[in-house]
Amino acid sequence: MISKEKLLEDTMKVKKPSKKMIAALAVVIAGISIASYFGVTNAAGSDTPGAIQREYPVTRGDITAGINGQGVLHYGSAPQNFSEAVVIGEALVKPGQAVKAGDKLVMADEGKLSEAIEAAQNELEKARIALKQAQSAKTLGELNAQKEAASQAVGSAEADGQLAQANSAVDSLRQQVDALTAQISETDAQLAALPEGGPQAAELNTRREALTAELDAAKQELESAQLNRSSLEDAKNRQDEAQAKNDAIDKKIAGENSGSLQNAIDLAMLDVDAAQKKAGQLQAIKDDPYLYASTDGVILSLDAAPGAETKTESPVAMIGDPNTKTLTVPVSQSDIGKIEEGQDAEFMLDAFGDQKFTGRVQSRSLVPIKDSNPVSYNVTISVDPNDAEMLDGMSANATMVIKRQKDVLQLSNKAIFVRDGKQYVKMRNDDGTLRDAEITTGFSDGKVSEITGGLSEGDTVIVEG
Repeated sequence: MISKEKLLEDTMKVKKPSKKMIAALAVVIAGISIASYFGVTNAAGSDTPGAIQREYPVTRGDITAGINGQGVLHYGSAPQNFSEAVVIGEALVKPGQAVKAGDKLVMADEGKLSEAIEAAQNELEKARIALKQAQSAKTLGELNAQKEAASQAVGSAEADGQLAQANSAVDSLRQQVDALTAQISETDAQLAALPEGGPQAAELNTRREALTAELDAAKQELESAQLNRSSLEDAKNRQDEAQAKNDAIDKKIAGENSGSLQNAIDLAMLDVDAAQKKAGQLQAIKDDPYLYASTDGVILSLDAAPGAETKTESPVAMIGDPNTKTLTVPVSQSDIGKIEEGQDAEFMLDAFGDQKFTGRVQSRSLVPIKDSNPVSYNVTISVDPNDAEMLDGMSANATMVIKRQKDVLQLSNKAIFVRDGKQYVKMRNDDGTLRDAEITTGFSDGKVSEITGGLSEGDTVIVEG
């Protein structure tokens, strides 16, 4: 018989288990756990001894198919900036901070504002001087044009006067020729009535000779006057033609000069208005040097380092509006043609697990995303109102709906198999054995299919393996 002391001694000599023994024990335990999890491995009625059986229920619900993509949630953004460029004095908020409309965001440097106001007033004075110079230039141009027109009018009047005198001389000489011709005719008539050789006839012949000599002289003068008049008429016509051309050119030049000078005046007036506006806005900022939030929201970005100068085209701060949210989802070139504005969409956010949210396609960009491979285009989805606390920048998995079947029987595609062109599922008989049941299907999203015949809601389908 072994004594208690011997047993105790043997017990004390037992070695501790090695690492290999511990690892082997872990494998055995894991195998038992897996077998327990998947259930009986050789279920009664199975066509394949040792096969694991899984159950898939026939349920009722919606089936949705569409274009899937991963995107990012964005708040609607409201840029915040001063009305004029200023130097930052102090930032009063931080990125990520919630603000209310009217909250102070940034303070401008008041000392730098005084310098900016003085510079703006100098610019205003220069603009006013430039405006006066432009107005004076236009007035001077108009006066010179009037002077030139008056000078041309004087020259034209002189030519008209000379031509009028020539016309008068021709008319007077023509009358003189007509009168002398009439006197000679009268003398010839008197001579015809007198006997030849008489003293009275001799006197009339002498008179006729004198009249004839005077008529010849008058005709020569008339011819000379007519030539002079023709010359003056030709000169006047040439002058009128040249004047007409000059007038057209002068009118065009005057129009161009006037337009150019008026443009200069208009630009100068714009400069004056801009300088006045700038000076006024800078003074208003100096009177109240704070930039206020225009809306409730969250500070998404802040570019307000003390001493930095702001730019009117670049916002100092960006406020995101949690009540206006959108998703930006890249869509490949092969699918972008299937996307339309107003199209239904649904999405899930990683932060909310399997919870689904809805929205609509708001727009799609027609410009590809730079360096995207494959070529993709951004689609913007407006988010329908909801109570979830969605934050700017959250990642999402979205589906832009192409087709949706509502409230239909559905079954996982894993439970359906095809044989000889027909669709079947495995059903369990009352005795536990399995049978193949033919079914018909309709719409499918690639994961589940609509059941149109052969199954009822609540049926359970078996899948082996």
